[in-house]
Amino acid sequence: MFHSFTGCDTTSAFFGKGRNRYGEAWNAYVEVTEAFNNLMNHPYMTVTVNCKEFQLLERFTVIIYNKKSNLDSVNEARRELFSQKNRTMENIPPTQKALLQHTLRAVYQAGIWATSDHCEQKPPNLRGLWMDSRECNEDLASCVLQPACGIPGLQRK
Repeated sequence: MFHSFTGCDTTSAFFGKGRNRYGEAWNAYVEVTEAFNNLMNHPYMTVTVNCKEFQLLERFTVIIYNKKSNLDSVNEARRELFSQKNRTMENIPPTQKALLQHTLRAVYQAGIWATSDHCEQKPPNLRGLWMDSRECNEDLASCVLQPACGIPGLQRK
C-alpha cells in the first residue's frame, strides 16, 4: 500500500517529493503503518474522509510536506504553507478531495497486488469507484481519466 500511495507505475506521486521524503515522513509518523496494514489486509476497502485509515493518511501527507507541522488536515496545511514565503502551489499538499481520489486509486492498485495470488481476482467495478458516478459520462474512460485535482487546463474535454 505504501508503494501505491507514494507513487508507482500506475498511481501518481506527490509533486516534487522523492522516496527519501516519504521514508522520513513514515519514520516521523509510524502510526500510519496501521492504515497501510489495514488497507492491505482488506483489499478494495471503502475509504471515506471520515474513516480512520484516511485520517491517518491525511496526517501522513501533511508530514510529507512539513515534518514539523502539528496539523491533521491537508486543507489547513495548504492554508498554512501557502501563506509562508516562497511556497508555490506546487509545493503545498493536495486538497482533501484530491487526496481522497488519490487514496482510492492507491487502494485499488494495492488491492490488485494483494489478491494477485488468487486464482480469480474479483476487483470492484470501476464505475463510481473514484468519484460519484453521476459525474461520469457513459464511457468509462471519462471516469478513470479525470484528474484528481482541478488544475486549469487539465479538465476533461
